[in-house]
Amino acid sequence: MAVYSVTLEQFHIDTTRSRNDDTNTVAFGLRAGKRSFPTQSHYAGDVDDGDHGVNLTFPSVVVADGATPLVFNYTIYNGNTGKLAGGLARANEILGEKALDFVQQAGRPSSEVSYPDSGGVALNGAGIEWKDGSWLQYIPLVILGSFLFPDCDGFVAIGSIGKTKAGWDKAIDTAGGTTYRQTIRYPGSDSPAGCGSNSDYTVTWSVTRHRAAGRSLRQFLRAHNLALAPGLRSLTPGERLSVRELLN
Repeated sequence: MAVYSVTLEQFHIDTTRSRNDDTNTVAFGLRAGKRSFPTQSHYAGDVDDGDHGVNLTFPSVVVADGATPLVFNYTIYNGNTGKLAGGLARANEILGEKALDFVQQAGRPSSEVSYPDSGGVALNGAGIEWKDGSWLQYIPLVILGSFLFPDCDGFVAIGSIGKTKAGWDKAIDTAGGTTYRQTIRYPGSDSPAGCGSNSDYTVTWSVTRHRAAGRSLRQFLRAHNLALAPGLRSLTPGERLSVRELLN
């Protein structure tokens, strides 16, 4: 059996969006098949260049079927989140919904959406490829009605990463068998006159697989704060689950 922990580890700033410090709030969401987990948030406050720990984690996520998608998404917003229609958490949830749909509609065990995979795209409407999932970056902004902000406030990083369980297992195996980690760069969009330069951020996240490794199933579940209540299906509500799948 395996359970997964998904962690948003940190963001790094090379250039702030504002002239001096950015004032950042982070939202982090996760979906596994039909299950949606409550959005987590982290108020980073006033931040300047350098590393900034986030350490938001969804621990002990059970995914048994190899075709089940595991999708997570994050947004980092500089400024007053009260300006966002529905708030930052809702924008993040919309991103997760669209990413999950994209993976499910691909219909292949190896299907994935990982955007941006090797670098962000400036939030100015350029570089959208509707066929490859890159539109995911723009969903919250479309819902808000505008890509532009009248002051230095604005998104500095938006990411959505998704693979099936089989895809995550392959990535983790290739990375050594325990943790798959990535750092993705987000070069920002132009901010209005009087603000700083284009923001330049990186975000680091990881997915860790925990396996029973010889311990009894009950002991393994207890170690990860999981319980069979009342049975196996309580581990993956709304989804089918067999002992065979659980032990893979």
